[in-house]
Amino acid sequence: MLIVSNCDSGGFMFEIDRRQFLKWTALTSSAYAFSSYAVPFLKDGEEVKNYNDYFDSVKWAACAVNCGSRCPLRVVVKDGRIQWIETDNEGSDEYGQHQVRACLRGRSNRYRIYNPNRITYPLKRVGKRGEGNFRRISWEEAYKEISDKMKDLKQEYGNGCFYINYGTGSLGGTLSRSWPPYSSPIARMMNLWGGHLAHYNDYSTANIADGLDHFYGGWVWDSDIANIEYSELVILFGNNMLETRMGGSSVGYSFVNALQRGRNKGTLKKLIVIDPRYTDTAAIGGAEWVPIRPATDAALVAGMAHVIIKNNLHNKEFLDRYCIGFSRNTLPDSAPTNGSYEDYIMGLGEDQTEKTPKWASEITGIPEGTIIRLAKEVALAKPAYISQGWGPQRHSNGEQLCRSIATLACMTGNVGILGGASGAREGPTGDVAPHSFPIPENPVKEVISMFLWTDAIVRGTEMTDVDDGVRGGERLTAPIKFIWNYASNCLINQHADSNKTARILEDESMCEMIVDINLVRTPSNRYADIILPDASHLEQVDFAIASGYSTDRPYVILTQGAINPVGESKNMYEFCSELSSHLGGDELRSAFTENRTAEQWLEKLWEDARVSNPSWPSYERMKEIGIYKAPRNLNPFIVFEDYINDPEANPLTTPSGKIEIYSLGIEEKQRTWNIKPGQKLTAVPEFIASRETHLDPLVEKYPLQLVGFHYKARTHSSYWENEAIRELNPQEVWINPMDAEARGIKTGDKVIMQNDFGKILSVARVTARMMPGVTGLGQGAWYKPEGDIDVGGSVNTLTSQEPTPLSKGNGQHSILIEIEKAI
Repeated sequence: MLIVSNCDSGGFMFEIDRRQFLKWTALTSSAYAFSSYAVPFLKDGEEVKNYNDYFDSVKWAACAVNCGSRCPLRVVVKDGRIQWIETDNEGSDEYGQHQVRACLRGRSNRYRIYNPNRITYPLKRVGKRGEGNFRRISWEEAYKEISDKMKDLKQEYGNGCFYINYGTGSLGGTLSRSWPPYSSPIARMMNLWGGHLAHYNDYSTANIADGLDHFYGGWVWDSDIANIEYSELVILFGNNMLETRMGGSSVGYSFVNALQRGRNKGTLKKLIVIDPRYTDTAAIGGAEWVPIRPATDAALVAGMAHVIIKNNLHNKEFLDRYCIGFSRNTLPDSAPTNGSYEDYIMGLGEDQTEKTPKWASEITGIPEGTIIRLAKEVALAKPAYISQGWGPQRHSNGEQLCRSIATLACMTGNVGILGGASGAREGPTGDVAPHSFPIPENPVKEVISMFLWTDAIVRGTEMTDVDDGVRGGERLTAPIKFIWNYASNCLINQHADSNKTARILEDESMCEMIVDINLVRTPSNRYADIILPDASHLEQVDFAIASGYSTDRPYVILTQGAINPVGESKNMYEFCSELSSHLGGDELRSAFTENRTAEQWLEKLWEDARVSNPSWPSYERMKEIGIYKAPRNLNPFIVFEDYINDPEANPLTTPSGKIEIYSLGIEEKQRTWNIKPGQKLTAVPEFIASRETHLDPLVEKYPLQLVGFHYKARTHSSYWENEAIRELNPQEVWINPMDAEARGIKTGDKVIMQNDFGKILSVARVTARMMPGVTGLGQGAWYKPEGDIDVGGSVNTLTSQEPTPLSKGNGQHSILIEIEKAI
């Protein structure tokens, strides 16, 4: 029996069964739930004691994984062991002063710390790589194995053979961060020792990052979500913030509040969600749901643009003053006469095809009348908040798609104004953060796309700038021979085509050493040579920084080391300090540490940042209070506001200094890059059919599209190790009733999903929340091959490693499959 106290309701206690408690918290532990606190199991006949008798201390910690929130945790400890985990209990329910409450995932961290799969001492592989057999070794043996191999590889191949893999399992920390990799302690150590092969972009945003870099210049966050309060219409392309950002500090919480405020004021008239799946954002937000075939958003925008142009509803003044390439009169001299976006839409461009609503309807699956209505609603709404999530751009035409949505924002003049948006994804209003752990310049100048690291193992020096997007040099100087895989499941689980990746990693003649550093045994560290036990954010002192997704409530946590690290676990600062000694003796160790302890670094970085932020508490005060919340910003952030107010004084960083609907950078790449067969680069954002969609001839063999979506049970693949989470949130494939009936499938049936890349076993969920012809599977389930079937249900067993044409990034949502009932 479990005793539960609801401290927000007068402190009463009641008894419930453990299973009931888990199911109850699954429903209530969200950004909108009251705080719930559990005390340990009672022995038979034991009396309920005073609440405070059940613990010795309560320490601040953070859920430091990659959902974007980094919610605060209050770790309740007795006799050196975590008893239960609470969340933020400071502040009120008044928006702007609200408690930053963690969701069920964050509150389940105790299950990670005391997990049966927790790594508690160093391990060395025995047998073949990938078999998953390891033996225990000492830390000293681990240091020697790693450093000896590193010295040999450096002598033979140079520092360009060392690679720090992408990983976001330890995010937001200062001394413990795994991402960005070039900011991690490993990067500091490697750069002091001669450098490493780095990467650009990430799995989440490669296509939108490069696409909008060529459109607006630089990395583009949109105006923050608080602008919705001032909008007349909100239109979300594949933006599902209520499931992907669930914590009380995140966009999901701010989104609901902004919707409510806008509706209460009477300014917000309508919310439209365009998505192949009826998401929680659509349902809770009271949206009109417009189902769309995956990867066809650019065609929808083109059909809407045709209506807007034909009816003279576009904002010509905005387009002529702030943009180049929408119409012929603003085309650069290097462009063809009929090369404008308007020419493309009206059928005067190269393809001579008019992008009518009927044309768009046949591609998108959206009725022609709906496209006409949507176009007029968006054009006439003043202002409109036009936003896209990061899911739509993870297709093989992702760069074109995201540029098209941004073009719609420009056509309607909604960029740089209150209540408007640029067509990117909602952005931050600021943060509270110490200075970053300083990383010396990397002596290795070549950089690859994060999606092509398996290519860099296999092809190495064959990879070039014009073929593969290598930056910083004409080609790689060495293949990848050594991989650091820190707090990452991207070695196998989150990378594309898991079966192919496994075959590459199993070949020890290619990548010669893989070192995995993690909390628990994962599918990825099955392919390691050395596995090292990391300390969690509940077991060390570090800053955990809330990301920009804490839109209206920036804060920072100084985690207080609630318990000692379990077993022989070490934090990254300690590990890198010791390995530095083995690689370069006292000289390298001294260079890495600068003769400071970890806590001395934290104090220095915080106090250095306080020089320009005198209102922040001192480091000593932070050690006492654990969390500091900055005041809510009074006015919402408006992206490109300075540019719109005075474009001459505040030019953008594009080649022209303007918004480039016709991209000069892409025009240059058209001339100089070698583009793969079947791919295309265009200076204006045309619709280009993705591979593996309903327009691909492969649809005759595999008639269903599949999209991976962010599942509430996991943060990417983190927390899937927690048995209680898996029990409450089983892995299921969503399938429309018509598609299910045609295959004799019912909810709860075991099914086989397959294509030319592999097969996975899953469980069917028959639901009208998925449009016909499209299926959905939560991404992040753990890859578990048995024979030729992945019984773990990882979507990446079915995905392609083909990179996108511009960013050389992740097109993993372009998937065709067939489903059949498992025998």
